[in-house]
Amino acid sequence: MTIFFDDRDYRYFIQLLRTLVEKFDVECWNYCAMPNHYHATLRPRLPNISAAMHYLNGHYAQWWNARHRSVGHVFQGRFKAQIVQRDGYALALSRYVALNPVRARLVRRPEQWRWSSYAAIIGQVSAPSFLAVDTTLGLFGDSQRTTLQKRFADFVLSRCDDEMVDDQIRSNNHVLGDPMFNASVRVPAAAQ
Repeated sequence: MTIFFDDRDYRYFIQLLRTLVEKFDVECWNYCAMPNHYHATLRPRLPNISAAMHYLNGHYAQWWNARHRSVGHVFQGRFKAQIVQRDGYALALSRYVALNPVRARLVRRPEQWRWSSYAAIIGQVSAPSFLAVDTTLGLFGDSQRTTLQKRFADFVLSRCDDEMVDDQIRSNNHVLGDPMFNASVRVPAAAQ
Protein backbone atom coordinates (compact mmCIF):
# COMPACT_ATOMS: atom_id res chain seq x y z
CA MET A 1 0.00 0.00 0.00
CA THR A 2 1.25 3.47 -0.76
CA ILE A 3 2.06 5.30 2.48
CA PHE A 4 3.73 8.36 0.95
CA PHE A 5 1.65 10.01 -1.77
CA ASP A 6 3.36 13.37 -2.01
CA ASP A 7 6.06 15.65 -0.61
CA ARG A 8 3.87 16.60 2.34
CA ASP A 9 3.64 12.96 3.45
CA TYR A 10 7.40 12.48 3.15
CA ARG A 11 8.18 15.75 4.95
CA TYR A 12 5.86 14.95 7.85
CA PHE A 13 7.38 11.48 8.25
CA ILE A 14 10.91 12.89 8.32
CA GLN A 15 9.78 15.49 10.85
CA LEU A 16 8.50 12.64 13.04
CA LEU A 17 11.81 10.81 12.59
CA ARG A 18 13.61 13.94 13.82
CA THR A 19 11.32 14.09 16.86
CA LEU A 20 11.91 10.39 17.56
CA VAL A 21 15.68 10.94 17.58
CA GLU A 22 15.39 13.83 20.02
CA LYS A 23 12.63 12.49 22.26
CA PHE A 24 13.91 8.92 22.61
CA ASP A 25 17.68 9.60 22.50
CA VAL A 26 18.19 7.50 19.39
CA GLU A 27 20.99 7.85 16.86
CA CYS A 28 19.84 7.85 13.21
CA TRP A 29 22.65 6.65 10.94
CA ASN A 30 20.61 6.75 7.73
CA TYR A 31 17.08 6.56 6.38
CA CYS A 32 15.20 6.12 3.15
CA ALA A 33 11.46 6.65 2.77
CA MET A 34 9.99 4.82 -0.22
CA PRO A 35 6.43 5.06 -1.60
CA ASN A 36 5.27 1.96 0.30
CA HIS A 37 7.78 1.49 3.14
CA TYR A 38 10.80 3.00 4.81
CA HIS A 39 14.20 2.00 6.13
CA ALA A 40 16.08 3.60 8.98
CA THR A 41 19.24 2.49 10.72
CA LEU A 42 18.66 3.52 14.31
CA ARG A 43 20.85 2.98 17.35
CA PRO A 44 19.02 3.47 20.64
CA ARG A 45 21.06 4.68 23.60
CA LEU A 46 18.35 3.43 25.98
CA PRO A 47 16.29 0.23 25.91
CA ASN A 48 13.38 2.05 24.27
CA ILE A 49 13.38 1.16 20.58
CA SER A 50 9.89 -0.37 20.75
CA ALA A 51 8.45 2.80 22.31
CA ALA A 52 10.29 4.94 19.75
CA MET A 53 8.97 2.93 16.82
CA HIS A 54 5.46 2.90 18.30
CA TYR A 55 5.69 6.70 18.43
CA LEU A 56 6.90 7.01 14.82
CA ASN A 57 4.55 4.51 13.20
CA GLY A 58 1.56 5.38 15.39
CA HIS A 59 1.77 9.14 14.93
CA TYR A 60 2.38 8.84 11.21
CA ALA A 61 -0.55 6.41 10.78
CA GLN A 62 -2.94 8.67 12.70
CA TRP A 63 -1.85 11.73 10.74
CA TRP A 64 -1.94 9.85 7.41
CA ASN A 65 -5.43 8.46 8.04
CA ALA A 66 -6.76 11.90 8.96
CA ARG A 67 -5.11 13.58 5.98
CA HIS A 68 -6.16 10.97 3.44
CA ARG A 69 -9.60 10.31 4.99
CA SER A 70 -8.86 6.68 5.59
CA VAL A 71 -9.16 4.27 8.49
CA GLY A 72 -7.25 1.24 9.63
CA HIS A 73 -3.66 0.15 9.51
CA VAL A 74 -1.12 2.11 7.52
CA PHE A 75 1.79 -0.22 8.27
CA GLN A 76 1.45 -3.94 7.61
CA GLY A 77 2.85 -5.15 10.89
CA ARG A 78 5.36 -4.63 13.65
CA PHE A 79 8.59 -2.92 12.68
CA LYS A 80 11.55 -5.09 11.84
CA ALA A 81 14.45 -4.79 14.24
CA GLN A 82 17.86 -6.37 13.75
CA ILE A 83 20.92 -6.15 15.93
CA VAL A 84 23.70 -5.41 13.44
CA GLN A 85 27.39 -6.17 13.75
CA ARG A 86 29.29 -2.92 13.32
CA ASP A 87 32.20 -4.38 11.34
CA GLY A 88 31.22 -5.13 7.76
CA TYR A 89 27.52 -5.66 8.29
CA ALA A 90 26.71 -2.05 9.24
CA LEU A 91 28.44 -1.04 6.02
CA ALA A 92 26.36 -3.48 4.00
CA LEU A 93 23.20 -2.22 5.67
CA SER A 94 24.14 1.39 4.83
CA ARG A 95 24.58 0.39 1.18
CA TYR A 96 21.32 -1.55 1.19
CA VAL A 97 19.36 1.45 2.54
CA ALA A 98 21.00 3.92 0.13
CA LEU A 99 20.37 1.74 -2.92
CA ASN A 100 16.73 0.98 -2.14
CA PRO A 101 15.29 3.58 -4.57
CA VAL A 102 17.75 2.46 -7.26
CA ARG A 103 16.71 -1.18 -6.88
CA ALA A 104 13.06 -0.06 -7.10
CA ARG A 105 13.92 1.83 -10.33
CA LEU A 106 12.69 5.14 -8.91
CA VAL A 107 16.03 6.81 -9.71
CA ARG A 108 19.25 5.89 -11.47
CA ARG A 109 21.57 7.04 -8.67
CA PRO A 110 20.91 7.05 -4.92
CA GLU A 111 21.65 10.77 -4.47
CA GLN A 112 18.71 11.56 -6.76
CA TRP A 113 16.15 10.26 -4.25
CA ARG A 114 15.09 13.26 -2.14
CA TRP A 115 13.70 11.18 0.72
CA SER A 116 16.93 9.45 1.61
CA SER A 117 19.86 10.50 3.76
CA TYR A 118 22.41 9.38 1.17
CA ALA A 119 22.97 12.79 -0.50
CA ALA A 120 23.44 14.38 2.94
CA ILE A 121 25.93 11.73 4.05
CA ILE A 122 28.08 12.25 0.94
CA GLY A 123 27.88 16.04 1.37
CA GLN A 124 25.77 16.96 -1.67
CA VAL A 125 23.01 18.55 0.44
CA SER A 126 22.86 19.88 3.98
CA ALA A 127 22.35 17.12 6.52
CA PRO A 128 19.33 17.34 8.80
CA SER A 129 20.38 18.01 12.39
CA PHE A 130 19.14 14.64 13.60
CA LEU A 131 21.26 12.60 11.17
CA ALA A 132 24.43 11.08 12.67
CA VAL A 133 26.54 11.62 9.57
CA ASP A 134 29.86 11.36 11.42
CA THR A 135 28.87 8.03 12.94
CA THR A 136 28.05 6.59 9.53
CA LEU A 137 31.21 8.00 7.97
CA GLY A 138 33.21 6.69 10.95
CA LEU A 139 32.56 3.19 9.62
CA PHE A 140 35.11 4.08 6.92
CA GLY A 141 37.98 4.95 9.21
CA ASP A 142 39.45 8.06 10.74
CA SER A 143 40.20 10.72 8.14
CA GLN A 144 38.99 14.05 6.82
CA ARG A 145 35.25 14.26 6.26
CA THR A 146 35.57 14.70 2.48
CA THR A 147 37.75 11.59 2.28
CA LEU A 148 35.24 9.58 4.30
CA GLN A 149 32.37 10.86 2.16
CA LYS A 150 34.18 9.70 -0.96
CA ARG A 151 34.86 6.29 0.62
CA PHE A 152 31.19 5.96 1.53
CA ALA A 153 30.02 6.97 -1.96
CA ASP A 154 32.54 4.62 -3.61
CA PHE A 155 31.40 1.79 -1.34
CA VAL A 156 27.71 2.33 -2.04
CA LEU A 157 28.24 2.63 -5.78
CA SER A 158 30.69 -0.25 -6.08
CA ARG A 159 29.41 -3.34 -7.76
CA CYS A 160 29.05 -5.63 -4.81
CA ASP A 161 27.36 -8.95 -5.29
CA ASP A 162 27.07 -9.81 -1.63
CA GLU A 163 23.61 -11.37 -2.00
CA MET A 164 24.16 -13.38 1.17
CA VAL A 165 24.29 -10.23 3.30
CA ASP A 166 21.37 -8.65 1.41
CA ASP A 167 19.39 -11.84 1.99
CA GLN A 168 20.18 -11.60 5.71
CA ILE A 169 19.00 -7.98 5.76
CA ARG A 170 15.73 -9.00 4.07
CA SER A 171 15.31 -12.02 6.34
CA ASN A 172 13.46 -12.23 9.62
CA ASN A 173 16.72 -12.86 11.46
CA HIS A 174 17.02 -10.77 14.62
CA VAL A 175 20.81 -10.59 14.39
CA LEU A 176 22.82 -9.54 11.35
CA GLY A 177 26.44 -10.56 11.59
CA ASP A 178 28.98 -13.30 11.22
CA PRO A 179 28.47 -16.63 13.03
CA MET A 180 30.63 -15.64 16.04
CA PHE A 181 28.73 -12.35 16.47
CA ASN A 182 25.38 -14.11 16.11
CA ALA A 183 26.37 -16.62 18.78
CA SER A 184 27.44 -13.84 21.15
CA VAL A 185 24.15 -11.91 21.00
CA ARG A 186 21.29 -12.86 23.25
CA VAL A 187 18.02 -11.78 21.64
CA PRO A 188 15.34 -10.86 24.18
CA ALA A 189 12.44 -13.30 24.27
CA ALA A 190 10.00 -10.51 23.40
CA ALA A 191 11.74 -10.02 20.03
CA GLN A 192 11.59 -13.68 19.03
